[in-house]
Amino acid sequence: MCSRHIGQMNKQCGLGLIGAIFVIVVVAILSTAMSQMLVTDSEIQSYEILSLKAFLAAESGAQLGVNRVLPPIGGGSCAARTFTFTDSPLRFCQAVVSCTTLTVSGDNYYTLTSNAQCQAGSYLAQRTVQVRIRQ
Repeated sequence: MCSRHIGQMNKQCGLGLIGAIFVIVVVAILSTAMSQMLVTDSEIQSYEILSLKAFLAAESGAQLGVNRVLPPIGGGSCAARTFTFTDSPLRFCQAVVSCTTLTVSGDNYYTLTSNAQCQAGSYLAQRTVQVRIRQ
């Protein structure tokens, strides 16, 4: 409704409605932006967790490879191996360990390279850990 003040010709028609629409639009834009930020933050967090799992899988693969090259009871071998982790928390992760040997002055040096990847849905993370040991 328009209002007139006594003695004034000032009309105020629809300013409240325009202000309310403006506030609604601004609040809608802000809430859309905040929800997009939450979705992006959630994706980043998923990638970080998957990346950490891939690193831990690569490290575990390297440690398992060292144990196969230099087992406590002797008789190890430097061979490529694939370790698939089926138990949580490294479920859906796999480490491929390759091994090379170099002999210098009668000492054997083994270089183990562990390439791991973890996948969860459409997310994929890969990490590599390299270990060198001397026998």
